[in-house]
Amino acid sequence: MEQADLQLWLTAQIVLEGVLIVFMVVFFLRLRRLKGSMTRTPEQIETSISRFISESEKLSEQFTNNLKEKKDLSLTLLLKLERKINEMNHLVQTVEENSSNTRLARTKSISEGKENPASPQSRGLVLKLANKGHTVEEIAREARLNRGEVELILDLDKQFSL
Repeated sequence: MEQADLQLWLTAQIVLEGVLIVFMVVFFLRLRRLKGSMTRTPEQIETSISRFISESEKLSEQFTNNLKEKKDLSLTLLLKLERKINEMNHLVQTVEENSSNTRLARTKSISEGKENPASPQSRGLVLKLANKGHTVEEIAREARLNRGEVELILDLDKQFSL
């Protein structure tokens, strides 16, 4: 068995040395190719540099165009946003004017006694409708008062008539 093991090891060593020789050949070929590329002429270097510069200029031009497009889009969006803000401000102003007009109208109608449940006209109308047999809801609708106001007027009338 010793002799078979020795033959096996000898075969493995020969194979490994062959692989090592192949790697060395590949390494020397690549080293030679690398030395060849390092010994470029000035014309070759100038050509590489000019190609690099032209590609850089193209990229720079594309970048500039992209920036211009983004700037235009940003300006357009800002203008649209400003228009929307102005529209919203106008709507808010209109709503505020309408709400102040509504408040003035309410104040005026209350001062005229149209919705004031304590006014003699409202009390008289409520009592007249109640005497005719109308329900509280019907009286409230007719007199333009809340149901609670109508009930209060009717309760007060009952208390004072007793």
